[in-house]
Amino acid sequence: MFSENYQPRTALESAKKALDPNLTDHELAQLAFSEEAMVRAAVAERPNTPLTTLLRLAADVAPAVRAGVARNQRVDIPIELREDLAKDKSLEVVFALISNPAVPGSLIGKLARSRNRDIAMAARKRLQESGGAGARILSTFGIATS
Repeated sequence: MFSENYQPRTALESAKKALDPNLTDHELAQLAFSEEAMVRAAVAERPNTPLTTLLRLAADVAPAVRAGVARNQRVDIPIELREDLAKDKSLEVVFALISNPAVPGSLIGKLARSRNRDIAMAARKRLQESGGAGARILSTFGIATS
């Protein structure tokens, strides 16, 4: 997770800076190039991170960074990007997507049919907890709600 040049103080300062609510788009874009995955992940999770930056972070090598994008609650994230994250090989990314209330129920419904039992169960639980709309989505995908 940390680079060869990791220095606790520098990484911690960068991570704290990434959490500053007053950062500009330019500053967020700069932090998205940090060597430290935890800094990039913090930037990826911020709803005010520019969309172009999020698109780049969604392809990051670190699963924690992609999970940050999956947790991002921006409503204008393209569904195609969320669909790509739903296919990620890292369970951390997929579970982050399932837990994100901004992800449409239709995509969660597709995950409820996953061959991975843990993913399917988490997606079904989210839909069941969302009430009537979630139950309708489950029935649309032919999943019983018992």
